[in-house]
Amino acid sequence: MNKPLKPVDLYDGCDLPLWDKIPDSNQNELNEIASGPAPQPMGGSQGRSAVFPIDALGKQGSRTVRALCDHIQAPAGLCAQAVLSAMSTTVSSWGKVEAIHGDTAPLSTYSITVAQSGERKTAVDSLVQRGIKAFERKLEHELGERHSAQSKASDHSEKDSDHSNGVLVNDPTYEGLLSTMANGPGFACLSNDDAAGFFGGHAMSRDQRQKTIAGLSQIWSGSDVKRPRAHGKDTVISEIPLTMSLMFQPYLIGDVYGDREMVEQGILPRVLPCFPVSTMGTRFFKETGVETKQVIEDFGRGVFSKLEQITKMRKTRKAPTDFFASPASVLRLSTAARGELIDFYNEVEAQLARGGKYEQIRGFATRSIENATRLAGIISLFDDTSTEEVSLHAAQSARSLMNFYLDEFSFLLKLGKTEKDDSQAGQLGAWMARQYGANGIGHDKDVSQYAPSAFRKKGDRQAAMASLVDHGWIEMLPPGEVVDGVKRQEAFRISPRIGEVL
Repeated sequence: MNKPLKPVDLYDGCDLPLWDKIPDSNQNELNEIASGPAPQPMGGSQGRSAVFPIDALGKQGSRTVRALCDHIQAPAGLCAQAVLSAMSTTVSSWGKVEAIHGDTAPLSTYSITVAQSGERKTAVDSLVQRGIKAFERKLEHELGERHSAQSKASDHSEKDSDHSNGVLVNDPTYEGLLSTMANGPGFACLSNDDAAGFFGGHAMSRDQRQKTIAGLSQIWSGSDVKRPRAHGKDTVISEIPLTMSLMFQPYLIGDVYGDREMVEQGILPRVLPCFPVSTMGTRFFKETGVETKQVIEDFGRGVFSKLEQITKMRKTRKAPTDFFASPASVLRLSTAARGELIDFYNEVEAQLARGGKYEQIRGFATRSIENATRLAGIISLFDDTSTEEVSLHAAQSARSLMNFYLDEFSFLLKLGKTEKDDSQAGQLGAWMARQYGANGIGHDKDVSQYAPSAFRKKGDRQAAMASLVDHGWIEMLPPGEVVDGVKRQEAFRISPRIGEVL
């Protein structure tokens, strides 16, 4: 009973449950103790109870979020993130917004939403993005007419042939994203309601990871991206804003917010996060009212109309005569809005000191003033594309949103570390269960020699085993336990009910 299996995994690829891997002579003993406490699954994170500040999304945005919550019954935070992404995409090509220090920032945001499978992420995005997709179809129609006219005139312009109607992209390589931005209508949106493919795909592969992270950070900052090529056409991205909206399931939290490179290299501190509480179990059937459907319809048509208006404004805008100035228009801060954002800046800065509330999330906190400024500009323009300045109300709304996001980022950063540790512990636990079987006994020296290489270091191994003990996957035996005829100081027993979590 106490003799461990050889290092070769005898059950690799076997469909038998762990219970059936126990020799028949031990089955009676197992039956006697199998009624003990069940091991707990690793992970299983739940969203925060914090309520998303829906009213901070402006008149049209807040009405649409409430209508979506009523119609689809998805979490309010999920609906709000999707609406904000659509608002950002809609006004991003208007120009830039003035910052409190006198420089400017793009009118676009990056966001991440964590939600369980079944939270209706696709349904929300589908309704919210109707206006953007209609605008893409209009561009496609116009390009088709232009190409037809060029064909009749035998004028095959390389520039026109390179143009595309693409605004929305969901799973691009970094090069593919740049191509869409360079050849599109002057703005783009990277939107994926199941971003597991993005984080596990080519763009975030081992060889491409650093390039993608650095590139997305550079685009967010509004810096020009110039990629000259020895053979072929150069790629130049200048004054082209990108909105990003990624949604993924909680099991990826450890891989994303527990990833030191993604946190410290700069991409996550730029992204507005939300992990709302699930609504599953409360979404009983009800008929959606006509007024609710009309609000959602009006939002889509409003997005389409605003995209048309801003496109016309850009075409009629005169080129600047001052070549030191940015060619983009600048949305100014009203005096009251600037004062509100300065107050927010000082409030955050005071909490960056040692022992302050934001000491552990300095990267995100130091960028919160720029994100607040962007949000204020987006809210002002989406409610009124003809406005000439950011209003006080928009600045107050942006401040409210950023206070929410500051708390969300702090929560996800802590959760990311826990989830990553649990994920690693789960990998070790699965290996141990295969190696020793349910109720089997092993010891640390055996694990140090034969376990996956990630657990060869004693500190990493002990941390993972401590988590396995906490979750009931294993039980540490008293020092001196005899295993395979030898007294062991760090022996353990696998839970007889381990098959319930694997």
